[in-house]
Amino acid sequence: MKVGVIAEQLRQEVPGGIGTYLTGLLRGLEELHAPDVEVIALASRPHGDEPLAASGNRIYTSRYSHRLQMALWDQGWATPKIPLDILHLTSLAGPITSKNSPPRSVMIHDLSWRHYPELTTRRGERWHEAAFQRVMASPCRILTTSKNVANELLETGISQDRISTVGAGSDHLKVADRGKAQSLLDQLGIRGEFVLTVSTLEPRKNLPRLIEAHHLATKDIDRRVPLLIVGPTGWGPNVRSDPHAILAGRQPDEVLAGLYELATCFAYVPLLEGFGLPPLEAMTHGAPVIVSTTTPSTERATHCWKVNPLDITGMATAIHTALEDGDARTRISTGGREYAKKHRWVDVASAHVEVWRTMT
Repeated sequence: MKVGVIAEQLRQEVPGGIGTYLTGLLRGLEELHAPDVEVIALASRPHGDEPLAASGNRIYTSRYSHRLQMALWDQGWATPKIPLDILHLTSLAGPITSKNSPPRSVMIHDLSWRHYPELTTRRGERWHEAAFQRVMASPCRILTTSKNVANELLETGISQDRISTVGAGSDHLKVADRGKAQSLLDQLGIRGEFVLTVSTLEPRKNLPRLIEAHHLATKDIDRRVPLLIVGPTGWGPNVRSDPHAILAGRQPDEVLAGLYELATCFAYVPLLEGFGLPPLEAMTHGAPVIVSTTTPSTERATHCWKVNPLDITGMATAIHTALEDGDARTRISTGGREYAKKHRWVDVASAHVEVWRTMT
């Protein structure tokens, strides 16, 4: 069975969580090494180094630029010119409606543009809705990372037999480089304790409320405990660095892993999330986690502090507890590691393959 996996997300300037899912899936498929499955990563021509090379899978690139490739796919054109048994779209970007395409599966990460249109751009809202309508009108099999999204898809009228929940992994980061992470902290003037959050800077991630909650939690503590914000710039109102909330930008995987291990606690409180990989990453590396109740990746986790993303006081209480109660931190850290171990990309890859086998 030849499976083409659309890997265009790694051509984006900010691949984000979808890029992490794509990278994890490709590595999981390589580790799974199913004897009857050949995986081919499909994308537009690269600029500079090829990020897909690390996956170990065969790569097929078109002659088109990223922007032109996306535009052609939106029109149902430019289907890969190689024989495939299955074509898997890792997001809504891809040739959903092409008549010459093999059986297709598509990963739908969330329906956030429908629930919170004000948290995306008008252009983004229109593009996502148009692509989703094409999926609804097609015979594509639909994959999701969480039961929450699967239930939302059912509410749109998509039949149950088209939808499969395959989860996501947490074992994709490189080995932590604590030395590089500490050097970054030194450069930023962070000594000792800090609260870490990781996300693309965009309205959906709820950073202004988190910053306010952090201020409330630390204003009466007799030591400086800054909030470190790691992640690429997205869109929306600017989040500015100050002595208490420090922006570090996007960091290499080994540095990010080191920051997780050095953080006093980790906070992630999005208004809406399709899955939410950062809390699992943090748990993998032993950080005690504070997470919003809207984050599906931790919906079954018991060893974390869960908060309402609209309740600034509640978030502040959780942060204060995490900073002041060392025994609770140890308990949450230990339990979180065990929970994260259940989320492996090779298992996610296996779940994909099971779906694909039913389509041939």
